[in-house]
Amino acid sequence: MTREQTRHSKAWYNALSRYYDVLIDPFQGRLRRRGIDSLRVSPDDRVLDVGCGTGRGIVTLQHAVESEGHVVGIDVAEQMCQFAQDRLETEDPSAVVCGDAVALPFDSDSFDVVLVSFTLELFEDDHRTTVLGELRRVLEPGGRICVISPSATVSDPIPLLYARLNEVFPTLVDSRPFDVSGVLAEAGFEIVQTHVERVLVVPIELVVARWGS
Repeated sequence: MTREQTRHSKAWYNALSRYYDVLIDPFQGRLRRRGIDSLRVSPDDRVLDVGCGTGRGIVTLQHAVESEGHVVGIDVAEQMCQFAQDRLETEDPSAVVCGDAVALPFDSDSFDVVLVSFTLELFEDDHRTTVLGELRRVLEPGGRICVISPSATVSDPIPLLYARLNEVFPTLVDSRPFDVSGVLAEAGFEIVQTHVERVLVVPIELVVARWGS
């Protein structure tokens, strides 16, 4: 996203934040939970939830790591971050960070596991490449990542229609379907698992991959 697009995206998701759990999560929550299950999180894992929204994924991940691990969520929208912080069973302010995935505010090799649920599709191709570079940087070698995004790999008109709506209504329809497994493989990730299913009529790709060795 350009700086102007980031500003519009922040404003849109700040406005949407109070309605997000009612309007959006019923369609995304099941796949997010499936993605978390696919990551096989261990009790001592350090986990990053990119685009954490209102924090439902962070809560699920915290239960998976128990007290030995650590979970951090990051989102670009301040109101989303506030809802997420309010939802957590901890007062640790570092559990939710307000920031941009194109420049993650974390040290290299900080995490064993990364979840990117319904977020990577918000970025244009060149910025998506930058985000993936940041994800490689913060992942420990051998770390796992799960990306869940609208897919452009299914042979039907829905992804094309979705992409066209994004061109016409970029704020309202802010997702750009793409070849999730292909993009991750091109970025150097080893694909472990790929699953495609539809949410309403939109094909969604869930990909688990590994970085390094």
